[in-house]
Amino acid sequence: MGRIVLWCCLLGWGAALWAADPASRLKLSEPVQMRYRETRRLALLSQPWQGTGYLLADPAGTLVKLQLSPRRVIMIATPDRLLYYDASTGERHRVSLPAPLPQAEGIVLLQHLLGGDLEPVRRDYRIGFQEDGRGWKLKLVPKTPDSAAFKEVSLSGDLEGRRQALEMTERDGDTTITEMTLDDRGAGLAYTIARLLREAAGE
Repeated sequence: MGRIVLWCCLLGWGAALWAADPASRLKLSEPVQMRYRETRRLALLSQPWQGTGYLLADPAGTLVKLQLSPRRVIMIATPDRLLYYDASTGERHRVSLPAPLPQAEGIVLLQHLLGGDLEPVRRDYRIGFQEDGRGWKLKLVPKTPDSAAFKEVSLSGDLEGRRQALEMTERDGDTTITEMTLDDRGAGLAYTIARLLREAAGE
């Protein structure tokens, strides 16, 4: 994901470094595809729930979450709509964005973060960004905790752009951790994104 940051000290000192613009590290210059493993720890479940699949994102602001396990589900956030398709049941949903839906906040927030589009995020969260010789971390704290869907959100990654991890903590303490590994990148992924868009829309 072509990432460049403004350094405030020399590399290798081991001290925390702060970037003036964290979006410069996150901004996409081409479509990317990442393998993901999602783990949800919910108070109502005795064992964590796990799902795996692929995340695809492009510079235009489209995010595709293709869940393959435990069942095939497609969730897509574009700049103006949210699509959901469960292949096992044939269930489809379409919602225009922006929409005040708590169920949609997670994927829309991920859409903005993975694309480096932080202006919508700044409206609701205070953003801290830290980087050192081992990696970087973006931390979000809601400006209005009583009405926010998430109590805390953090996105971290390595300096090479190969691995990222997203941790989202809800107000009730439930957590979701998504571990992502770069799988592919390049203009050819636009065809995969378009194909999944058509499938989710039923076209």
